[in-house]
Amino acid sequence: MKINTDKIERLVFVKFLLTQAEISKKLDRPLSSTTILTLHDAVECFLQLSFEQLTGKAKLKGSQILDNYCDRINEVLQVAKKPTINKAFIKRLNELRNQLKHATIFIDQKNIQNLFSESELFLTDYTQIIFNLNFIELSLTSLISNSQIQNHLLDAELEIKNKNYQFAMYSIGKAFYEIEDLGTTVTGKYGENMLSKHHIVDYLIKYQAQMGGKEPDRVLQENLKEIAEDVNRIQDDLHSLKKVISLSADLKKYTKFRSTIPYVTKIIKGGTSEVEFWIPDIEGNSAIDYRLEQVMFCFDFVMEIALKHNE
Repeated sequence: MKINTDKIERLVFVKFLLTQAEISKKLDRPLSSTTILTLHDAVECFLQLSFEQLTGKAKLKGSQILDNYCDRINEVLQVAKKPTINKAFIKRLNELRNQLKHATIFIDQKNIQNLFSESELFLTDYTQIIFNLNFIELSLTSLISNSQIQNHLLDAELEIKNKNYQFAMYSIGKAFYEIEDLGTTVTGKYGENMLSKHHIVDYLIKYQAQMGGKEPDRVLQENLKEIAEDVNRIQDDLHSLKKVISLSADLKKYTKFRSTIPYVTKIIKGGTSEVEFWIPDIEGNSAIDYRLEQVMFCFDFVMEIALKHNE
């Protein structure tokens, strides 16, 4: 049966919920227990969608909803001679969810990890069985509203698939440039961006201008230079911190991302006055051997920020 764009979007939403569960399962007790609620929501959304896809009917009502969905879906799968859903998995999911929601019994880390792995396997297998789609290849980029950011991340996904990791990093860098440009613009009274980068401090120039061009001695020159370097370093740190706060980003992740991603900016092209991306690594033909782990960290970080800043 053909699947329409609305249902694909709902499948992508299920995958998004799974990614949120993957984040929360790493938290300390008791916050890690929220993973169970997210997994339950993801599986319920998936079963509802699967029921609609297989039967053409609207969603079910009543209690024991996961069990009812499974029973109806399994009836269709049995007729089609396809693997049926393991009800024991659904029972564990329901029991742990009820323990947490109705009795506030926190779930231990081992049970959380096991249930996450089972849920991931379930969604992967039955997306293929019911929808004939690869769950892993479902792209969260379809949830991004900004077309420029979305296209850069789609390019990155393609490069990752083709194992062109350096070009994938260029596309990720372009996507982040657009996100950063949108997310760190706060217009002031006179139209200026109040979060724009500060001016570089140079006390040597100030001293010479104020003292009528008099040349300071060597010791004073060195001291003025060191003080200016300290002030500029502090200003850079404050500017980065303001950007992190504006983007609602995790400071540790942002720092790691910045130390990994290649430098990407925009310049005005001479002659045509067109604005285009400029990446020094491309001009210098620099070959950097990025690992898949590094690329996926940067991709996931940018995806996380992009989803937070959807228009």
